[in-house]
Amino acid sequence: MKRGFKSVTATVLISSLAVLTACGSNNASEGTDGVKKAKIKFMHMYDKNVTPPSHQADLIEKFKKDNPDVTFDEEIQSHDNYETKIKTLSAANELPDLFLVKPSMVSTFVDNGLLLPLDDLLDKDASWKDGFVEGSLDPYIVDGKTYGVQMSGGPTHVIYYNKDLIANAGFAEFPKTWTEFETLIKKLVEQKVTPISLGNKGKWVVNSSYISTLGDRFTGTEWFNSLVSNQGAKFTDPEFVQALGALQNLVNIGAFNKDMNSIDNNQQRTSYYNGKSAMFIEGSWAANALEATAPKEIVEKTGLAVFPAIEGAKGAQNSVSGGGGWAYAVNAKVDPAKLDDIQKLIKSLTDSTAAKLILEYGDIPSSKVEDIDSIELSPMSKQLVQLLETTKYTPIYDTRMSPGLTEAMNTTLQEMMIGKYTPEKAAEVLQKEFEAETK
Repeated sequence: MKRGFKSVTATVLISSLAVLTACGSNNASEGTDGVKKAKIKFMHMYDKNVTPPSHQADLIEKFKKDNPDVTFDEEIQSHDNYETKIKTLSAANELPDLFLVKPSMVSTFVDNGLLLPLDDLLDKDASWKDGFVEGSLDPYIVDGKTYGVQMSGGPTHVIYYNKDLIANAGFAEFPKTWTEFETLIKKLVEQKVTPISLGNKGKWVVNSSYISTLGDRFTGTEWFNSLVSNQGAKFTDPEFVQALGALQNLVNIGAFNKDMNSIDNNQQRTSYYNGKSAMFIEGSWAANALEATAPKEIVEKTGLAVFPAIEGAKGAQNSVSGGGGWAYAVNAKVDPAKLDDIQKLIKSLTDSTAAKLILEYGDIPSSKVEDIDSIELSPMSKQLVQLLETTKYTPIYDTRMSPGLTEAMNTTLQEMMIGKYTPEKAAEVLQKEFEAETK
């Protein structure tokens, strides 16, 4: 039988403090009580020097200023590089003390003994633990233990559209049905306006911001739950093939720029900012970037929407993929002497106070925000909040599927959209990969 976590923590903590005090490690700083503190090895993707900085970058910097006795060995990766790096480190069992995980990584990391249960850290502050939106931490729970604490969990699907260009194509408001949506795209093509600017070089945009929502509209959420639990659903089921077909038809009618697989999500916004495309599709995180970097006239013309209802599809037609995204996780081998400071840090990045800043940035926090009407929100953030009042969250495919299956799906979708596969063949490729994983 394994010893209880608290007893192990107490024993190792005493030993660690003794070693740190005796040796005076160079990788340490002196705390206010005179005890040397080891640096927290922290890897994330929130660069304070990027314009605009993220809410997490601001919160990390605030924590540093408020807690000068807590020091970091900090490594910052770009979004697209981060996932590759964290997988490499996990394979070598060389993870930092504190890092980010997606729900799809959690089970594998836990099975390999890489993650520390965070329930003890959460239990230290009941108001913090109880302040999360219901279900926010569920994607990070394995066998009743919580292995990740999420800071935000907004939608991964939002359509940012230019109201003037939509009106010029004959639509006074955003289309209400899929048929009208396709008609809008064809009108924009006739006017030589790129309907939707797409940057899928990193491969994740189509999976996370397109097919996760489009798929659920056709299949319903129960299909996805059945698939990931291997209880009978298949990628080759007609409803999912129809979703792939709907995506492929957008390509066929000219919805996207030809270089969609050669530019990334930041570059896809540039075309929209320049008024050369009528729409781009990304998550709620793009709202802040748009307000901060797009020309004022483009910001003022921008409306927010989601895919319109698809006639005859069986899923909920007001659904968007959203909820679970990246969360803070702790190395199972972490020096227990660091845990109090790690708990303070994670709390400062995810609690209700942090949630106010997250909301002001246009993102959707995982913790509840009290007295939301008193917060001064930007026009874009207000649009986003209003939009989400009429939608429901459904699973984000690339945060719930295994890393291997997610990568296969990312690649297959990218190749289907340039004509390498038909929707039926793409579904067969995905099903084959799924069956290989679940044997």
